[in-house]
Amino acid sequence: MEDKNLGTEWDAEIAEEQADRRRKAEPAPRLSRKEFTQWRSPRTGEDNPTRVDNPLWSWLVRTRWSAYQANEILRGPSPLDAGPMWSFDRFGKSETTLPDGRCVHIGGEHEDYYDPDFFIYNEVTTIDGDGEIAIHGYPVSVFPPTDFHTATLLDDAIIVIGNLGYPERRVLGLTPVFRVATDTLSIHRVDTVGESPGWIHKHSAVLADDASAIVVRGGTLWRGDGLSMIDNIDSWSLDLGTCRWTRLTALDWQRWTMLRVDRKMNRLRDVRQELWHRAHAWPGAESHWKFDDAPDFDALTALYRLDEESPMPREGPEYNIFHTVIDGLAVRFTEDRFHVQAVVEGRLREDRLQALQRTLLTTLERLDASRWEIEGL
Repeated sequence: MEDKNLGTEWDAEIAEEQADRRRKAEPAPRLSRKEFTQWRSPRTGEDNPTRVDNPLWSWLVRTRWSAYQANEILRGPSPLDAGPMWSFDRFGKSETTLPDGRCVHIGGEHEDYYDPDFFIYNEVTTIDGDGEIAIHGYPVSVFPPTDFHTATLLDDAIIVIGNLGYPERRVLGLTPVFRVATDTLSIHRVDTVGESPGWIHKHSAVLADDASAIVVRGGTLWRGDGLSMIDNIDSWSLDLGTCRWTRLTALDWQRWTMLRVDRKMNRLRDVRQELWHRAHAWPGAESHWKFDDAPDFDALTALYRLDEESPMPREGPEYNIFHTVIDGLAVRFTEDRFHVQAVVEGRLREDRLQALQRTLLTTLERLDASRWEIEGL
């Protein structure tokens, strides 16, 4: 029997691809070299807010070309020399629809940190029901570069909570909160008190039923330079009247981070890709395995299992997150290029916890042909 949800997702994906092709069919604006140079690069505003829309950026908002693609179309200079090009094709950007039909887009980042077009934006862009675009910039002192935040609509404002941001702008223990006025689009920092989640991003935020507070759940917490980020496992409430944070839960869960002793990038993704390649690649397709020793697929089969009787972990809908059950407790493992995080939803008996950790480290060392350790131990 056909999976209706899968069919719906497939239809939505096809519709988005068609819409994207229509967007990108719009020809580039006719700009002089001076005009292109003037507006090619990102910028901040001087006032709160500053209108900074222009034909180039408006075209990029409508088409969503990446910085690289737009720069190629317009024959611009290399970002290695000229710096990143402005783009509206962003990750971690919030979109909030207002009662008057405007859609408010806040912040977001383009590309990853190692790309020459990488940039985190501090703009607010509105698109009304007729497609009219207004782009607003702000001084960094008023609204810093913001991405992977939440945007919660109130009667006359949008409350922006959290941020990943540039490493040098993060503040340990602080949860950034801003208020965006929906009429003027001016932004003001909200000073809060109480026990906050800390520097959080990729979380969810829901307005309480009585609209008196915003409840924050999930997401990832930055713990300071040199330490890996961890999942936020608790719930938090921000009272909108008093601006006081309250911690709603304090889950007593076991969690730890495993990583290479030399802190270099691991090769878990490479092993998984090579396994897929051998099972699914067409004849003659080139393997991207770049290591001298062969991939240890037996170790991959044993990964995240305490022993041979343990169930095989299953990969959830989230990318690179694996779930299993040990001694009746749900356990999940999140793989990253530099570490693996483990979360036990409860507390394993101490001897079982130590056995699991020893087994994990041994298996990871087999897969990676390098020494691993538990961070902080």
